[in-house]
Amino acid sequence: MTDSGAGSFFSSVPQSSSSAARYGFDDILTEDDARGLLSDAADRDIGSGADSKATASASSDFDGIGDGEETYTVEHAVEKLGFGRFQLRILFICGIMTAADAMEMLLLSVLGPALRCDWQLSSAQVAIITTVVFAGMFGGAPAWGAVSDKHGRRGVFGLSLSLIAYFGLLCSFSPSFFWLVSLRGMVGFCISGATSSFTLLSEYLPQTYRAKVLIAYNVFWGLGSSFEVLLAYMVLPNLGWRYLTAFSALPLFIFMLALGFLPESARYLLASGQPKKAAAVIDQIARDNRKPPMTGRPVAASVTEADRGTLLSLFHPNYRRTTLTLFFMWFGVAFLYYGIVLISTEIFQFHSDCYGSSEVTVGHNTTEIVTDESCCRSLQPDDYKAMLISSFGEFVIIPFNLITIDALGRRWTMAINYGLTSVFFGLTYICVPKAVTTAFLFMIRAHAAGIFNTIYIYTVEVYPTVVRSVGLGVCSSIARLGSMSTPFVAQVLMPDVSVLLAFCVYVTVAVACAVLALLLPIETRGRAMPQGLVEADPDIVAFRADSVDGEGRGATAEIRMQGRSEN
Repeated sequence: MTDSGAGSFFSSVPQSSSSAARYGFDDILTEDDARGLLSDAADRDIGSGADSKATASASSDFDGIGDGEETYTVEHAVEKLGFGRFQLRILFICGIMTAADAMEMLLLSVLGPALRCDWQLSSAQVAIITTVVFAGMFGGAPAWGAVSDKHGRRGVFGLSLSLIAYFGLLCSFSPSFFWLVSLRGMVGFCISGATSSFTLLSEYLPQTYRAKVLIAYNVFWGLGSSFEVLLAYMVLPNLGWRYLTAFSALPLFIFMLALGFLPESARYLLASGQPKKAAAVIDQIARDNRKPPMTGRPVAASVTEADRGTLLSLFHPNYRRTTLTLFFMWFGVAFLYYGIVLISTEIFQFHSDCYGSSEVTVGHNTTEIVTDESCCRSLQPDDYKAMLISSFGEFVIIPFNLITIDALGRRWTMAINYGLTSVFFGLTYICVPKAVTTAFLFMIRAHAAGIFNTIYIYTVEVYPTVVRSVGLGVCSSIARLGSMSTPFVAQVLMPDVSVLLAFCVYVTVAVACAVLALLLPIETRGRAMPQGLVEADPDIVAFRADSVDGEGRGATAEIRMQGRSEN
């Protein structure tokens, strides 16, 4: 095929689409068209002569062309092999680990009041116990994410769980406040590594099931939180906080036995140049789901070691705007979620005039009463009941998100949840009966949890395999800045400056995040999970044909073709 032949080759291609033009390519065609064109090219002397060659490379979900061997991508394999026992096993293993992590996090809500009396801690010291956990998560999230993208999801998940259990158990032997704070900081650092389980699970889910399963995955977090409240109710009054801390860490030691049944991510294996291991995992999916095995060999987009797990890759031109937008949205959801947790314990005092009672203010100028209340008041049965009720918000929002996330998309689901969070924050400031205020608080907690559910899903879907874990890790780290900032609004600005101003801050942040959600440049609903940074649109697939004619003249034909997804 001569140069003029190459010209006629492209002249047969349909008119360019807006999608192709957006990424700088002139042509887009269907798979059948591309196969036909490549076949025609092969008939026109491709392969003639000793030095002739014909190659075709694909970065999507169908067989290789031109090299005599069938190929497929992990995306194609996952879609074709469907959802079955393989995914259910990963869901269960990762889920019980997540429930155990939730127990460690909720432990913070009961550990502070117990230590306040045992060790005569001040309010600032109690706050430090919580803050240091978030500080540890802030430092650990990007580090664990980078390691996960470079060395695998499964290993990072197992190592982080082992360290959570180890440092969590050591907390029960803490001889002093300094040692307790140091060990809780290490627990926070290690908890941030457990997010690799979410990445691992998402990479094995077909598009049809991905959002639904990942939303249902959050049930395990709610179950872990609820179990920790019940455990505290039974252990804390009778045995004390040291036994509670030890019992909260023990499930992790037991559940780690299940790690042997957890596979490594096939997407990671391909991205790291281990196609044989990836093929073995894909064969395991076929066996477990009772589907015919894939034929051929798995292929992936070409990536370099420098592309994997690097922070700068998050600011690649294809992802820069998305990354900056997600940073603020992650900060906002943590700021709002933990803000309502803190406000819930204070709002009834501020609204005491609305309830026609002055009991809250009686005796507050008496030093002895203040000391007794802050130091020696243990958690009462009503306190445990209130924590259980608030945990129900984590479950209530799940059906709402299940409906909207696929019907309306990820961006609109987040925007609606942010918007309703701002509405209920504003309503909470209004003087209404106590039961109504409680209902408003419950709705804020539910919709804030709904944002967390969806933004996790969006983040793992939008970033490519080579930086998916580090992307989720860095975003999670930004969220910890929000959780560390919100106490200054809920516990300083609100009681000491202005209740109205504090609520205005929360409403403003929620509204701003709702707008940003709609401005996200990529909607991930129905979109294949990209493998490399250059795959800005996974629905666009590249084919390349190189040829040498009988006179030794070469020509290259590059085709952009519309990918397909199989449900």
